[in-house]
Amino acid sequence: MQIAGALALALGVAGCPDDTGGNQCQPGDQFCIQDAPQLGRDPGDETLEITDSALSPGDPAYKSVRLLNRGTGTLKLEDVRLEYEVPAGATDDFGAAFELLPLPVELPFAILPIDGLELPKGVNVQVRYTKQTDGLPRTATLVLESNDIVSKIQKVVVTTDVGVPRLIVTPSPVDFGLVPKSSVPLAKSVTLLNTGSRVLNVSGFRITGDGRFGVRGDGFDISGPDGVLGVDLANAIAVPAGESRTVEATFLSDSPTPAEGNLLVFSDDPTSGSSGLAVPLIGNKSGPCILVTPRKVDFGGKLVGNVATIQVKLESCGTEALKVTSVAFGPGSSPDFGLDFSDLGGGSAAGPSAATPIVVPINDFVTIDVTFTPDAVNPRDADNVPIPDQGTLLVGSNAFEAEVKVPVSGAGSDVECPTPVIHIEEGEEVIPQTVLHLDASESYAPFGAVKDFLWQRPRPENGTAPAGTTSVLVPASTDPQPVFAVDIVGTYVFRLDVVDQSGNASGSPQCPTAEYTVIVQPDQAIHVELTWHTPGDPDESDSGEGNGTDLDLHFAHQNANGPDLDGDGSPDPWFDDKWDVFWWNTNPRQWGSFDPAAQDDPSLDRDDTDGAGPENLNLSVPEDGVTYTIGVHYWKDYSFGTSDATVKVFHYADLVYEVTYPAMKWLDMWCVGQIHWPAPVVERCAAEADPEYVTPNYVNNFFRPPGS
Repeated sequence: MQIAGALALALGVAGCPDDTGGNQCQPGDQFCIQDAPQLGRDPGDETLEITDSALSPGDPAYKSVRLLNRGTGTLKLEDVRLEYEVPAGATDDFGAAFELLPLPVELPFAILPIDGLELPKGVNVQVRYTKQTDGLPRTATLVLESNDIVSKIQKVVVTTDVGVPRLIVTPSPVDFGLVPKSSVPLAKSVTLLNTGSRVLNVSGFRITGDGRFGVRGDGFDISGPDGVLGVDLANAIAVPAGESRTVEATFLSDSPTPAEGNLLVFSDDPTSGSSGLAVPLIGNKSGPCILVTPRKVDFGGKLVGNVATIQVKLESCGTEALKVTSVAFGPGSSPDFGLDFSDLGGGSAAGPSAATPIVVPINDFVTIDVTFTPDAVNPRDADNVPIPDQGTLLVGSNAFEAEVKVPVSGAGSDVECPTPVIHIEEGEEVIPQTVLHLDASESYAPFGAVKDFLWQRPRPENGTAPAGTTSVLVPASTDPQPVFAVDIVGTYVFRLDVVDQSGNASGSPQCPTAEYTVIVQPDQAIHVELTWHTPGDPDESDSGEGNGTDLDLHFAHQNANGPDLDGDGSPDPWFDDKWDVFWWNTNPRQWGSFDPAAQDDPSLDRDDTDGAGPENLNLSVPEDGVTYTIGVHYWKDYSFGTSDATVKVFHYADLVYEVTYPAMKWLDMWCVGQIHWPAPVVERCAAEADPEYVTPNYVNNFFRPPGS
């Protein structure tokens, strides 16, 4: 009978309506069925979780609960309230973290059964959460009171403490400072800290920017090209909540050039994990720097007993003052060489030392006189060439290059022939498209002055310039200070002879021709160079429209969408006026980031229209996961006939791909290859065993070549 009584209590037995419109059974009326309202919730979870890791302080988030009557009779909702207290150590600086939004109805409120036909059948209750600056988890309780015969009071917990990992990397940035030149990478410890409430799993690393940076840890060590490709860890680094693990960032300081990059840390942090938390890496960007000019002191031939002087400039080129601690000749140097510090003044006539260094302010310089006083005519070798005195000037300082070695040479002579000297303002290493300023004004003769200058420009025919070079000395090869544009990657050798007022000329074993070598190499992540040779063009160095053939370099983004003129069933990438770089679209904008400083847009730095090339394309910061396609179009032959086209692709200074397509015809469209970044590798458009992928008579109606 107890079981039956409980069932009767649950179902209810009544015959008179109560004040809510339902039935309330009277004592003794065993045929009455009592109404049994039941408060239901959708969702029905007792805990509602809010993930706030993606919110900024002050941003809101909302949780809604719909209240329903899942029983019989009328449910009377009597009270709805929210209980919340600011947790210890926290501050609600954006107002209360939890708030109950106003109900759309007045209480008490009657809710009719959900399976009936009458309305209303429910009401929505909404809680607003506002993230606070301190980022600490918070919890509130939603309290619901009704005439539910089983559970008059129901409570729902609303919380942000849902257990997410949070990655913080320290230090950030990782600044290596000024690192002396070394063949061994310098390592700095990097801490991976989990400030979240569950285990953080670090799954991989990648380096962007300068390839001299790297990262290493238990079971992995990546740098250079491997660092760019990154590493996916076979076993993730597990960091429990509140704990940390360490890896090492590395920097190979093989040159004083400032280095910048990023260490990307991939994890299951919901905020930064999938895209990689970027930790800036900096090296050789601060500290003292020394620039010694010239880097080789050559007195040439000097008359015995005469004192010759060449000034050496010590320039402070860093972010801190340069301290020169020693200037002296090294062991084995000829005693005919000397140093004169009298121009320094201030008691520095004896030269610098560690105790009394020469302090050179930022962007300032000092000069030191190097002297040569030959005491005898130097002997000659078997080829009758003078054997010069040799020496090494050693300059010690607090810069990256702690000791600069400057070779010094000179010979005693009894002849009066002049000595040619070449100085190039831009130095011995430059990037393509650089205009070199040559200077022969430091050439000299034992007596009198140098009267005539004769330059020999670099030429591919004699191996003093890379193939395809057609640049000339401007204004003339007899000018003492001409200019020369180096437009193709490679090595250029400049030669100079001079004639003095007495008619004596250099170019003999006694007074040899001067040489100066310049290495041209790109400094971009992707550098594409197009050159071509047209056998039917008798002078490929002349300029002006119609004086040579016109081939065009194309560099297309994977978004390029042109007409299918090659007939393969897919849109061609060529001549898209936004996503294809060519003569019409030389410097597109916003291929990647909207930030104009992102340097992720390519540029066609040279469009050659009159034969031989080159045409150069540069892209400093390619987009990861993007495919770039390289192509060549024969725009106009001006009746010169076919051309042999050569494409070279460089990753910074490294040549990663070179190919030549011979006898290219007018209107041919050659699909050279594709770069699937971040891999600095070119994949041929054509299949491996097939010839180059060339489409003849390729004419886009929006960019129609003349006469086609």
